[in-house]
Amino acid sequence: MRLVLIISDFGAFNNFLAELASTIAQDNRYTLHIICSKNKVIDIKDKELFGKQNINFHFIDIPRTISLIGQLKAASKIRILIKSIQPDLIHSHFTTATFPTILFRIRKYPYWSTIHGLGMNSSKGFKKIFFTIVETICFLRLDKIFVVNNQDYNLVNKFFSKKLTKYRCLGFGCDIDKFNPANFPDSKKGNLKNQLGIKEGIIVIAFTGRYVHFKGFNLVIKSFKILSSQYPDKFKLILMGGLDPIHKTGLDHSGELFFNTSKDIINVGFTNDVDKYLSITDIFLFPSKKEGLPTCILESLAMGVPVITFNARGNNDIVENNYNGILIQPDKDANNEIASITNSLKQLAFNVEERNEFSENAIKNIPKYSRNNFINEHLEYYSELSKNDSPGYYANKERKLDAFDATL
Repeated sequence: MRLVLIISDFGAFNNFLAELASTIAQDNRYTLHIICSKNKVIDIKDKELFGKQNINFHFIDIPRTISLIGQLKAASKIRILIKSIQPDLIHSHFTTATFPTILFRIRKYPYWSTIHGLGMNSSKGFKKIFFTIVETICFLRLDKIFVVNNQDYNLVNKFFSKKLTKYRCLGFGCDIDKFNPANFPDSKKGNLKNQLGIKEGIIVIAFTGRYVHFKGFNLVIKSFKILSSQYPDKFKLILMGGLDPIHKTGLDHSGELFFNTSKDIINVGFTNDVDKYLSITDIFLFPSKKEGLPTCILESLAMGVPVITFNARGNNDIVENNYNGILIQPDKDANNEIASITNSLKQLAFNVEERNEFSENAIKNIPKYSRNNFINEHLEYYSELSKNDSPGYYANKERKLDAFDATL
């Protein structure tokens, strides 16, 4: 079976699809091709892929911005590659990769897409209109649509129920062998705290992700600024991630100054050692409202770290309020949100018994967080396709032209 996986950039592939690709590459029933850009927005060390020599990479520029010319160029190059590969299946991930993939689709091949968070379901104003148009075009032209959370499923199911599948797994999942609190005895955690200058009794808060406003980065910094001013030398904030060249942090001058100069902020940057830093974390703060199903929350829960996040799509698929974390109600007034975040941080920071209870509850569900669930579910879908159709079946099957195909 010739399989093409398409994702926006190599950084996203490395972070989310590397294990799936490695598993497929070791199975001689598959010939695997990856199409993505060379960029590494999530700039972590490349994962060691056993069987990597059996993965065929094709690097093209897939734009992450609203660029019609860029999208048309990417769509044209993807079409040329598809014609050359003659795959049995094309499976794209994220809207940014799906739109140029499907724009100039070749009608005799099957196109699947996994949308890890709909733009139309999490945007406002012009962006909402834009994503509604783009994602509707994608849905009309796709053969199969996958979503990862309940809110997206309920929306798409109204119009495209026959094409739609909601994953049984929790998004991409995470490596529960790596994100395992048993890997970090007290001695190892103590040494790390000493290296970072974290004294006994200090409460550690952590954030993982790009330092952008739609991930809630500005809310993290603003709420921590208030907390650290109220309780000097009581808290440390560990940041794991980095700036995004095309998206702003959402911080004003005062916030940027505090972010860059505070002695209580430990800015790790992008790192492969998220598990190590989570091992010394007391509270994970992730005030994002635009997630599909956030891997960083799964990693935190797997490490037994209670989570504070918004009661929003994706987050509330895995965080249960007052069970393994706290769900904050979104508010139109950012000051109210900052106050809610700060109060929730105080609640968990100064209530050790509750924090430990949330941690124990999180650990009970570790098998559900595993990335193997994501891998195995995909293998089921691909295997089912392979059973139903002989190799090259779609390459020779006449398919009815839809309205959009007729315009190409």
